[in-house]
Amino acid sequence: MSINPFSLNEIKNLRGVIEKNGWKINGFIENYFRYSLKKEKIILFTIKFPITLPLRINTPFEVVSFRVSVVFQLWNLNQHSYGIILYLMKNLRNLAISLTFEHKFPIKGKEQNLITLLNLVMPDLIRDEDEFSWLNRIRISLLNKRGKLKEFTSDLHRHLVDSISNIGLEPSFNLPWELKDGLPKIRTSETLFFSKEQEFHEYFILEKGYLTYLKDLEYKKFYVRSSFDSYSPYILTELFSDLPDFKLEELVENWVKFSRVILNSIIEVIEDDKITQSELLNFRPSKELIFRSKNFVLGQNNFPLSPLCYESSIAKELFHSHIDLFNKPPTNFEVIDSIIQYTEAEKLIKNYRFDEATKLLNDSLKIFNKNQQKKVVVSILLKLRKIASILQNEDVALNYLESALSIAKSGEIPIDYIIKIHHKLGIQYFKNKDFEKALNHFKIIANFLENEKISFNKEDYLDNVGMAYLYIGLIKIEQNEIVEARNSFKKVVEIGNSSNKVRLKYFLIRAIHFKNKGNLSQTQRFLRAGLDSPKNNFDNNNHQKVLTDLILELAEFYIHHRKDSKKAIYLLNRIENHLSLHEINNIRRSIRWNLLMSDYYNDVERNRQKSQFYIKESQKLKTQLQTIGVED
Repeated sequence: MSINPFSLNEIKNLRGVIEKNGWKINGFIENYFRYSLKKEKIILFTIKFPITLPLRINTPFEVVSFRVSVVFQLWNLNQHSYGIILYLMKNLRNLAISLTFEHKFPIKGKEQNLITLLNLVMPDLIRDEDEFSWLNRIRISLLNKRGKLKEFTSDLHRHLVDSISNIGLEPSFNLPWELKDGLPKIRTSETLFFSKEQEFHEYFILEKGYLTYLKDLEYKKFYVRSSFDSYSPYILTELFSDLPDFKLEELVENWVKFSRVILNSIIEVIEDDKITQSELLNFRPSKELIFRSKNFVLGQNNFPLSPLCYESSIAKELFHSHIDLFNKPPTNFEVIDSIIQYTEAEKLIKNYRFDEATKLLNDSLKIFNKNQQKKVVVSILLKLRKIASILQNEDVALNYLESALSIAKSGEIPIDYIIKIHHKLGIQYFKNKDFEKALNHFKIIANFLENEKISFNKEDYLDNVGMAYLYIGLIKIEQNEIVEARNSFKKVVEIGNSSNKVRLKYFLIRAIHFKNKGNLSQTQRFLRAGLDSPKNNFDNNNHQKVLTDLILELAEFYIHHRKDSKKAIYLLNRIENHLSLHEINNIRRSIRWNLLMSDYYNDVERNRQKSQFYIKESQKLKTQLQTIGVED
């Protein structure tokens, strides 16, 4: 249902009434009673309640600043709605006046130290500056001056996290609605979130040197937020570092309790019979109260959004933390710092800088192991296995896989990781001709996927089951259990009707198996059958690589065994434009392609000049691999 917005005259009259009662529309630091009007008939009142030190200083330093905001939307502006507005203004002011919160800071004798710290951290005050901007400049200053301040010790950080837990908030992957689009990149590695396990309307945001708490409540068509933020932790811990009785964690615990008390007091105000519910509308805060939301009068949105939200609103680009790698929310900055190392290692691997990547992965592995982040530990072991495999250190690769499986068995690891480990172990043991161990891994995959309901997408499910049965069939042939092998292959063919990747893999691997056994007629039969499908398409990334391998295999067959020059050159020309040099395995495919072209011109066309050209091209690619430490 559409709502007629406030008219210009209604806005003028409202502002007159509200400001006559001492409320200000500008969010200046010194304005403790603020309001905002949105043309969609949304009104909000925000009270600021700062705690300062018992010391007269020129810098507006606040140890902590509490804020509470009440937001509501009207049907119409009439006598009853004016009554609600007047009632709220009066009672919110009375509440603010009645609030008391005493801190006993042993500041005597430390005045000069405090002034020195404030001169270091606090930026120059700008006249009539919006508080969001002021706080953001303080945040930037803290970031730039961090090296000159004592950061939290591991003990203090642990005590702080324990204190947050004592008040019912636990580490969380959930974010307040105002941060759903992400964070500035620099903040992703230094921001921890805490919330209630079941109810995600209460958050504690722990940053390096900055604390934010907020609790939201939707009650009787009102939206209420009670919050506080503090840029003083580093300053306080350094100022009182010689006083064992000073405990920041106790302060924080009391701040949260006080903020909750304020919220309860607001509920008492809202519950009064003087508020007529029929005059109010339900609305969506996440839509109407976002920082850059349009239609706020004078562009003034005084809802107490987190300072991190303001910083995100002016950032050029936002990022999400790499939480998909955690099996539990991080509790310290060491863990999220290590995720940066992990992502940097991923980039190094793509650029073939394997030694540097290995060092970063091993360094971060120690941190994640210490913090029992099993999922990312397994992920790192798989990355290390990949590097070892690329460098053809197969024994090392096998050890990484066994270690990953050992950790996965202890729990808290997603099933897709476990399936991947079993699959790679099965292939490795198959290559080593340890068929019993290989069979065990592939049977685990097949049995688990067929008997358990797992949230795989259809394509991944078919690929995993199909490849498991394919290798089971190959192993059964090696064990001379022909009937069981045929039954397994029959299942692969059925799956291949729905998955072209499985279908191509089936024909390719069986063809190679027959070639190795010297059965060339069956080799040709399976290679041609694999290629004979309208589903084969180089534009499909899911099966592009296996299709390339199959064509290379068939081209080699026509050059070396059947001497069919037309078919051979047709196949080689078909894949020439689909050979990429962006991955090591693709470089190896290109080497093979050049060698086959050389063989074609040498053995079939008897053109030694062209044959030598392709030999030289393959040698260039081999040199490229050797340069990055990889043997062909």
